Amino acid sequence: MRFKTVQKAVFPKHNKSRTHNKAIERVDAPSIMVYPMSMHLGAPAKPVVAVGDKVKVGTLIGEGQGFISAHILSSVSGEVVSIEERDVLSGVYTCVIVKNDGEYIEEPPFPEAGDNVAPDMVPELIKRAGITGMGGATFPTNVKMIPPKDKKIDTIILNGAECEPYSTSDLRTMIEYADEIIEGVRVIDEGFNVDKIYIGIEDNAKEAGEALKKAAEGYDKVEVKVLEAKYPQGSEKQLIENCTGRQVPSGGLPSDIGCIVSNVGTFQMIYRAVRLGKPMVERVTTISGTPIADPKNLLVRLGTPIDDLIDVCGGFQEVPRKVLHGGPMMGKTIKDGAIPISKGTTHITFMTAEEVDEEERIDCIRCSECLNVCPVSLQPILISNAYERGDIEKAEELGAMDCIECGNCSFICPSKIPLLDNIRKSKAAIKQNAKAV
Repeated sequence: MRFKTVQKAVFPKHNKSRTHNKAIERVDAPSIMVYPMSMHLGAPAKPVVAVGDKVKVGTLIGEGQGFISAHILSSVSGEVVSIEERDVLSGVYTCVIVKNDGEYIEEPPFPEAGDNVAPDMVPELIKRAGITGMGGATFPTNVKMIPPKDKKIDTIILNGAECEPYSTSDLRTMIEYADEIIEGVRVIDEGFNVDKIYIGIEDNAKEAGEALKKAAEGYDKVEVKVLEAKYPQGSEKQLIENCTGRQVPSGGLPSDIGCIVSNVGTFQMIYRAVRLGKPMVERVTTISGTPIADPKNLLVRLGTPIDDLIDVCGGFQEVPRKVLHGGPMMGKTIKDGAIPISKGTTHITFMTAEEVDEEERIDCIRCSECLNVCPVSLQPILISNAYERGDIEKAEELGAMDCIECGNCSFICPSKIPLLDNIRKSKAAIKQNAKAV
C-alpha cells in the first residue's frame, strides 16, 4: 500500500534508471587522499597529526571541537604528507593530506564494542567512529542519540525516501545491507525503548522495502511506509508528518514531538561502530548523469578525490557543463575535481549544457509558483527580495530560518531567480548577526 501525502511538492524526473539495478562496487583508493576538517555540520575538527606521521585505517586525524562537531578518521594507511588550507565544498578549510601506502592496515576495533554494549556507551562509540548523518545534512549522530532528559522519545524514523534525482546510494544500501540497517536500529532502540519504528521509502524503491521487511521479521515495532515519490519527500519534517501525522513546530526539533530521524545508511554505520567496533571511513556514493559513460553505485573511502572516480565509471561520453555535489535540487556546484568524497556525499551528478539550461534571469512575473510548492509554506520570493536589498531582519521575519533548503522554489521559478541561493545567504547572514550580538 502506498501512502499518498498532501504537502506541497514538485515532481522532477527521477533519472535513476541507469543505476537503480546496479549493485554496489567497492573501488580502490588513490595514492593521495584529502581529508577536510569540516566533513560535518558544526565546528571544524582540529588536526591531531603532523607531517611525517604514520596513520592506519581508523586513526584519528581530526578531533571534533565542541558539542556540535565530529571526528575525522583516516580511511587508508600511509603517511601524512601535508596539512594545508584548501578550497573545498563548504569553503576554505584545513585539510590533512595522506599518501596511501595501499596496505590498508587497520587500527584495532573499539574494545568496548560488541553484542552487549550498555546503552549509555552507544553515543560515545558513535562519536568515536566519527558518524554523522549520511543523507547529506551531516549532523553529528552522537548528539541525536543522547536521550533528552526532559522529553520522551517514542518513535524512531529511518529515512530511506531518496527523493533527489539521480541518487540511488540509499536504495542500494537498503537492498544490500538491510540486515545491518535493522541491527543498527536495534542498537538505538535498546537505549530508547520506543513504541514504534517507521522506515520511510518512496514507491520507486519497493525492492528496498521488501529487503528491510525480511530483515525485520519478528521485530513487531517496525513498519515500512511506502510513500508517494515526490520532492522533497525525504525532508525530515515532511517525513515525520507523513509517517506519524505529527508536525514539528517552527524552530523546533523532532525530539520536541518524540521522534528521532536518521538516514538508513547512518543506522548501518551505527551497527558497525557499536557491534563491530569499526569507524566511519567509507560510504556508498552514486556517480551518475548523462555525460557519464557507465554510472555506478560505488563504495568509496572518504577522502577520495572525485576526479579519481570518473575513470571507474568509464569516463565521459560527452563533455559535462556542470558537476554537482548532490543533485539538481539541492546540490552545490563543484568547480574542482580534487574535492573529495566526504561523509555527506550521497551522489555526484554530471550534467550536459542542454540539461543545465542557462536561461537568463528576468524580473519576477508574480506567478506565485514558489509559494505554491514550498513544503513549509514560506514566501521564497519575498525572502529573496529582502536579502537582495540588504534587509536581513525582514528576511528573518519572513521565516528564512525555517527554510529546509529543498530547492523547490528555484526549480519551479520561470524567471530563473536564484531563490534558494539567496535564502541560504540570508540564513548565513542571520546567523552572523546573532553571533555579533
